[in-house]
Amino acid sequence: MNPKAKRLATFIQELRGSQSQRQLAKQLGVSQGSVNLWESGQSLPDTENLDKLAALRGWSLSDLQAYLVKGDLPDREPLEHILNTVRSLPLEAVAQVAAVAVETLANRSISNQTSRKSVHKAVDPESALSA
Repeated sequence: MNPKAKRLATFIQELRGSQSQRQLAKQLGVSQGSVNLWESGQSLPDTENLDKLAALRGWSLSDLQAYLVKGDLPDREPLEHILNTVRSLPLEAVAQVAAVAVETLANRSISNQTSRKSVHKAVDPESALSA
């Protein structure tokens, strides 16, 4: 396997994590066979699919291409890339991103509060006596 194909295979395996090839394929809008060929180093995706793969990692297409050709990891942090992307969006899209971010944080906050209350009740002898 050539170095570029090997790097792509590793990249896809890391990107996939615990997902199946079928799940990743569905996310990308390709066949499971395509993901299998890429991951086994038997073929390389076209530019459009490389772009989709890069985006899943928070990279640009040029970041992924540099990684595949030279093994260079992007210098910037994924958060910086995300912020740069958000800054380039139209105002309506930024508003949508902000709304989703607020909703996500609110849900996490509610989830964390519920977990803490459950843990507190489990270790609080007074709440155990009053139950």
